[in-house]
Amino acid sequence: MDAMILNRADLYLTVFQNVQEGIVITDKQGSILSVNRAFTLTTGYQEEEVRGKSPSILQSGKQEPSFYVEMWASVYEKGTWQGEIWNRRKNGEIYLEWLMIDTVRNERGEITHYVGIFSDITDRKRTEEKLHLYSRIFENTSEGIIITDTKGTILWVNPAFTLTTGYLPEEAIGRKPSMLSSTQHGTEFYIEMWTTIYEKGSWQGEIWNRRKSGEVYPEWLSINTVRDENGNITNYVGMFSDITERKKSEEHLKFLAHYDVLTELPNRFLFHDRLSQALLQAQRVGRQVAVMFLDLDRFKWINDTYGHGVGDQLLQSVAARLKKCVRKSDTVARLGGDEFTVLLSNILEAKDAAKVAEKIFHAFSTPFQLDEQEFFITTSIGISVYPEDGVDLETLIKNADAAMYCAKEIGNTYQFFEPEMKKATTEKILLENSLHKALERGEFMVYYQPQIDVHSRKIMSMEALLRWNHPELGIVSPTQFIPLAEETGLIVPIGEWIIETVCRQNKAWQSQGFQPLKIAVNLSPRQLIDKFLPSTIARILRHSGLDPAYLELEITEGISLNHIDSNIKTINEIRKLGVTVSIDDFGTGYSSLSYLKKYPVDRLKIDRSFVKDIIHDPRNAAIARAIIEMAHGLNLKVIAEGVETEEELKFFVDNQCDAVQGYFFCKPMPVYEVEKKLS
Repeated sequence: MDAMILNRADLYLTVFQNVQEGIVITDKQGSILSVNRAFTLTTGYQEEEVRGKSPSILQSGKQEPSFYVEMWASVYEKGTWQGEIWNRRKNGEIYLEWLMIDTVRNERGEITHYVGIFSDITDRKRTEEKLHLYSRIFENTSEGIIITDTKGTILWVNPAFTLTTGYLPEEAIGRKPSMLSSTQHGTEFYIEMWTTIYEKGSWQGEIWNRRKSGEVYPEWLSINTVRDENGNITNYVGMFSDITERKKSEEHLKFLAHYDVLTELPNRFLFHDRLSQALLQAQRVGRQVAVMFLDLDRFKWINDTYGHGVGDQLLQSVAARLKKCVRKSDTVARLGGDEFTVLLSNILEAKDAAKVAEKIFHAFSTPFQLDEQEFFITTSIGISVYPEDGVDLETLIKNADAAMYCAKEIGNTYQFFEPEMKKATTEKILLENSLHKALERGEFMVYYQPQIDVHSRKIMSMEALLRWNHPELGIVSPTQFIPLAEETGLIVPIGEWIIETVCRQNKAWQSQGFQPLKIAVNLSPRQLIDKFLPSTIARILRHSGLDPAYLELEITEGISLNHIDSNIKTINEIRKLGVTVSIDDFGTGYSSLSYLKKYPVDRLKIDRSFVKDIIHDPRNAAIARAIIEMAHGLNLKVIAEGVETEEELKFFVDNQCDAVQGYFFCKPMPVYEVEKKLS
């Protein structure tokens, strides 16, 4: 019997020392009597270090005192307690343990000992927290997640799966992912996809799937294999995101990169690409390719006069008509502004391009209806043909542009490229490049043409006229460089220079004792819409010291239709400075008398086109008389330009015109000749 008890005690001791849970035994006062090896492994304390001490040496400080009060209250009342508790190892490390405390009682029911059994659950807790975190991530991620077994049967899906596909979990679980197939991918696509998964363990790419509603959508899908510790596949995990918006953005960016936003025609980049492809194809099959450059005649005038809104509508309408004039295999592109190109990718002979040009002219013969107004637009077309006019993209484009430039000199016609056209184009480029440097190099000069009082035949005022003395080309005609200056925007700084030069020169003449005269300076449309123009003029007058009464600014009649309210405001601000304003070339534009009534101007200038042949052309005479009578009725002065004969002068004297200018009296003169004239 004693041996049996001894053996049982040995067994208990063996179990006590070898169980994985830590065990601590205290007396009823809470002093440690014994601990096992697991206690030492977990806490770091040897038995001799803790014997006779309280288990409180393990306290971490993370629990409030009330925690221990409640714990021991449970032990006393129920004889047991269990729960999570944070303790501290000998090395100071805090760990989480699952602790059970039980009482040991004698036969009278009195507590004799306490036994604490605990397990270090730090790693398990971390694992649980990770699993909880993963669960929350899977539940809340914006990417759809689908988990299948090795046979492809769906085991689990997350909320994002339902949000994207429309299928509830109970509708998807137990089915195959093929339920989402859009049928837009062939069998080969899926074979290649699963081959990659088997060989590499994963696949990712773009795929089109179908929602429950039937809508087909693009998604970015990644499929990964899950393996057990032996390397065997246990599951497949698919993660996907709906990339519909991204695809739209990509398509939009692609559109912006290759197409003109306003007209939705191919842009310069795409035109060049298609032309390159067409030339390669033409080389293989021995066909010809035609490149057509189109420029709209008078578009700038319409754009400036009626505003950019109308100009944009016109460009859109032009694009629509051009597309109807060519085959689907051809390309109509917009290079910018009012310049369009047409690529005829496969023609038998050059006259095929001429036929297309004729179709374009016919299409443009019908007026464009915009904002309840009709606009008649013509176009100038230049044509180059592969291989006769060039075998590479750059040459064909340059030659078509050169031909277009020559066509524009005539207007409303087309021109095939001729070798001599290169010279004209080169001269234009040279002129434009030189124009950018002409102002800083001091190559501009101001000439003055007197304006004569018809009654006294004395000089009453002058008009300032710009001249360009090019170092290589000599005197360049204003008809050549003024349009270029307008086109490039250089007219604004050049115009400011003219006003400043005229004001300083006029003040200098007055200081030299010459008769004070008003001098008129032309304003371009670009200058008039410059909000800083009045302050610029005020500054120039202040610095030059010229009385504003001796400065007049001329605006062209066409300006009167463009930005009426802002133009009126600008003109009023100029006139408040004491500067007079006149309308130049009256009768040649398209303004109505109602606009003239609105504009606060001081003088009208009859255009020379009505003065020419006025003696022999009764229509010109009638128009001139009407302008004079109308102007006087509005309390405006009238001056006629281009008077070259005594008969023409007499006409304007007889019809009460106030002043004239022209070669009959004198041509535009440089400063030194003016001074001789005034002396």
